[in-house]
Amino acid sequence: MGFDFVVISGGKAIRGPQSAGLLMGKKSIIAAARLSMPPRGFNIGRGMKINKEEVLGMYVALEKYINQDHDKELKDWEDRIAVIDNAVKSITGVTTEIKVPPLGNHTPTLHITWDSSRVKLDDKQLREALRNGNPSIEVGGGGANSISITVFMQKPGQEKIVAARLKEELTKAVS
Repeated sequence: MGFDFVVISGGKAIRGPQSAGLLMGKKSIIAAARLSMPPRGFNIGRGMKINKEEVLGMYVALEKYINQDHDKELKDWEDRIAVIDNAVKSITGVTTEIKVPPLGNHTPTLHITWDSSRVKLDDKQLREALRNGNPSIEVGGGGANSISITVFMQKPGQEKIVAARLKEELTKAVS
């Protein structure tokens, strides 16, 4: 499967400015994108008032991303997500699965689910307990009696904190 163009947002993909991004591709695709510019626009982005700091931020982020050892980074993410996985999968009624989404945020994602008859807690209660705890932990993703966690935006060592807090809250809820 091939693509004629790629759009990279600055934020998560390469850790650049949240409000910036890159459009790369065939000349015909770039020309089509220019049709969305203001009249007589001569460059992509000017109409959105992309400032010099964002351009420089994207340049630095892209340069850093290109020179990064991606295999080493993936191994680090796998090791760190395993810390959280190992902390919670032994809790009665809790199951875990690690998947890597094929598109977008292509990083190991830990899916934690639990049997509500054994773990007396729903996903909203768990999120609230983590948010109101010390330290406060914000969890997105998941659904009924499940949450999803990634580590790629965490600082090294934070996975141990997340693992301990998840284990604490899930263990308290086991009946």
